Amino acid sequence: MAPVLDPAVVEFIHGGVAVGVATRDDDLRPEFVRGWGPEVSADGRSLALCVSAPEGSRVRANLERNTAVAVGFSPPTIARAVQVKGVVAATRKPELADLERVERHLLSFIAEAERVGAPPELSRRMFTSVGLVAFEFSIDEVFDQTPGPTAGRRL
Repeated sequence: MAPVLDPAVVEFIHGGVAVGVATRDDDLRPEFVRGWGPEVSADGRSLALCVSAPEGSRVRANLERNTAVAVGFSPPTIARAVQVKGVVAATRKPELADLERVERHLLSFIAEAERVGAPPELSRRMFTSVGLVAFEFSIDEVFDQTPGPTAGRRL
């Protein structure tokens, strides 16, 4: 059975965190892209988000073919990080609710980055809507990736 996320971890994931999405192909070649609009399901067993992965991109192929994914969450203001690993269940064109969630997350990330002196225009440039894809994946493993003695510990 997949892990259920602690409410504090869900709140952390839904905050102004930077989201890094790592995929791989069948030959274990990695690809990385920023993620936007993370949303943990009500039962805490899956997570939805959006990435820029145009048709023909390696990220898109990895999401659709290999389906293994590791997603890291870390705010720009503190040295705290969580990694969630799972398997992509479905990819699709973003719906209005996805786009609204992406915009809320982007604004939250910009505000968080401003706290450490990053100009809003710099943070906004991190987002690109080209080839935006929504996907949902199972939450199979969760790790504390905060630097220090607990890094790598399962949550």
